[in-house]
Amino acid sequence: MKRFLNVVYTLDLSLHVVAGLGLAFMMAVTLVDVTMRALGKPIIGAIELICFSGAIVVGFAIPYSSWMKAHVYVDLLEGKLSKRGRLFLILVTKTIGIVLFLFISYNFILYGISLKQSGEVSAGLKIPYYPITFGLAVSCFMESLTLFAELLKLFRGEAHE
Repeated sequence: MKRFLNVVYTLDLSLHVVAGLGLAFMMAVTLVDVTMRALGKPIIGAIELICFSGAIVVGFAIPYSSWMKAHVYVDLLEGKLSKRGRLFLILVTKTIGIVLFLFISYNFILYGISLKQSGEVSAGLKIPYYPITFGLAVSCFMESLTLFAELLKLFRGEAHE
């Protein structure tokens, strides 16, 4: 089980690094585009590149943020429950999250397949949409594994904060 947790953590961290690189790419493209625009030669397709990168940044950052508990956590209801009630609530919400992200991942895969079959590409740079869609499917699948790993840690007796 510890190996599974380490694999999930490593994969989450890898996606987070890709998200960070995507953010750096977005900043670089924006800087160069603004500079070149001032010189009268803007980057063609800069908006498309930034939009694609934004999808990667947001999507790929979710699993690691969840692992590190860096998201907004509201414990209004949880604080009023007994320990057993809190554990039950955590179990239910994590299970719903797992099912939800598996469903989203599955639908991203179906959508990516349809995009690939149709050959749909972006308007300016003719970048295919389906690789981004498959990447987001992987990210959602990793989020479901991360939530499952959190349940395993909970059952191992590690504190939930």
